[in-house]
Amino acid sequence: MNYFSLFKIPKNFKIDEKLLSKNFYKLQSQFHPDLFINDSEVKKKIILEKSIQINKGYATLKNFLNRAIYFLFLNGFEIKRETILLENNSFLMKYFSLYEELDDLKKNNFNKKHLDDFIEKIEKKITNYKNEIEMKFENKKYEEVIPIIAKFLFFKKIRDNLKKEYNIFLRRID
Repeated sequence: MNYFSLFKIPKNFKIDEKLLSKNFYKLQSQFHPDLFINDSEVKKKIILEKSIQINKGYATLKNFLNRAIYFLFLNGFEIKRETILLENNSFLMKYFSLYEELDDLKKNNFNKKHLDDFIEKIEKKITNYKNEIEMKFENKKYEEVIPIIAKFLFFKKIRDNLKKEYNIFLRRID
């Protein structure tokens, strides 16, 4: 099942999110399992599977990273989130200092200025990689997208770890 076909949107990396949402809700209104409560078990099972497929497709296309990985898959490149970072050791070594910076933030009780600077640095990298990914897809340079996705994923992980650690810190001081 091609999710672009399912939602009747052009097979491009950049998508019309409003059209995606509109078509998702239209499909959900047709295939929501609650609408088939009085039908046979076989039909209910088919509808449930279709509903799951619709939800999975929507989650895939709506999320930037999931859509990038899926779009690569549709174009003959299969990558795994779990191993993509491990395949890029030189990049990891270069940016390992960000984890040290995160540890310093924790040790210094998330000093406001340092926290803001760190967040800005991370968000800027994420935005730059996101733009680079879109450009590579637009130019059909699929193989060149893979290492950029690894970098994007790394910075998202740093941001997620920062949020988690900062929330732990906030709960501790409450």
